[in-house]
Amino acid sequence: MQSHIPNAFRAIVGAVTLALLTAANPVALESGSCPRATTVIATTTIAATASPTAASSLVTATPGTPVSPKILLIANEFELDYLEEYNFTTQYTGDLFEQVFACTADGTICKLACGQELVSASQITSLLLISGVDLTKTYVIISGTGGVNPKYGTAGGAAISTFGIQWEWGDMFLGSDLPANFSGQYFSSYAQDAPYKYPSTVGTEVYKLNEALVDRFYSIGSTVTYEDVPEASQELRATYIHDAAKQAPFLARCDTVSAQAYWHGDVAGENVEYYANVITTGKARPCNTNQDDTGRLVALFLGAVHEKIDFSRVAIIKAFSNFDRPPPQLTAYQSRFSVGEGATEPGLRNSWKTIVAVVNDVLENWETIFEAGIKPNTYMGDLKERLGGSSDFGTTAGAAPGSVQGA
Repeated sequence: MQSHIPNAFRAIVGAVTLALLTAANPVALESGSCPRATTVIATTTIAATASPTAASSLVTATPGTPVSPKILLIANEFELDYLEEYNFTTQYTGDLFEQVFACTADGTICKLACGQELVSASQITSLLLISGVDLTKTYVIISGTGGVNPKYGTAGGAAISTFGIQWEWGDMFLGSDLPANFSGQYFSSYAQDAPYKYPSTVGTEVYKLNEALVDRFYSIGSTVTYEDVPEASQELRATYIHDAAKQAPFLARCDTVSAQAYWHGDVAGENVEYYANVITTGKARPCNTNQDDTGRLVALFLGAVHEKIDFSRVAIIKAFSNFDRPPPQLTAYQSRFSVGEGATEPGLRNSWKTIVAVVNDVLENWETIFEAGIKPNTYMGDLKERLGGSSDFGTTAGAAPGSVQGA
């Protein structure tokens, strides 16, 4: 999820779509939208139409009221506005907790309207401390929006991920400061010798989810029919060189990379891909750029360490609001600030369709499959193996000697 998502979105496309867009009626952008670029090929807009469920309409439960949901959906507030299938009636509160945590009348499905970036870590931690809230058997689905690597997916589609990769520990040199043996500006903080060598790690760089759960959710989600993006965006995607990007929206199986600094363009994208490949020893397929998942995974993993949740029941299913790099005819700046997140709305509707299908599967098969849980078929956890098992995507090496984290 980008830190400045507006309430209305627009897309700029190549000259091939000029005739189409000239005939279209413009739609005024609401305040808060990205500033209009000075050089524009053609533009169109997509107005937000979702009707949010106002928190004030919820009945507030008495502090300490017990609830043990089967499903918890985590997303930003505006992203949850596109989820219309469930009627959340009851809000739960607790000390230090200021977010909207609300559940259906029977307490089966709950939502957490979480903040962006790393602030979500403290919000989720506060949720885990609310008296009466029992998430030990809850399936937690992290959702939201982000950019898509055109090698693996397309704008308006969605992805279910096995790896959540943290980019906060990445370092960078620019210009003449870049060491001669470094092929890119971005690298692991403790790759002192060369960026291609596996670095010393802190432990929060990568989280691997339950691959068996991902298998099942992907199988269910792949049967969902997605809506397409507007015609202008279809014309734009056709200009990319990658086959995945050219397709109509679909559910991809690839991984998320998260950082507070939102990146865009070929150079940044390739560098982040390179880092993701190194830190997971080639296991990850980095496709989803966002600023949210690191904070959420850190808090959920800590909750699992302290047995507040079951980490094998955590999933990430997120929408693709835009491509993370430009097509050949546009610059990275034009792609980021003139095209913007034009596929946000269809992407969110499509991702929620997938999540609803997954939720239905969980509820329909609760007693026979999901109540007992789906046992991981490969390693699940962090780089430090704090939940047990042996990591199959990295090493447990500690921080570099002499560093802030080192001995």
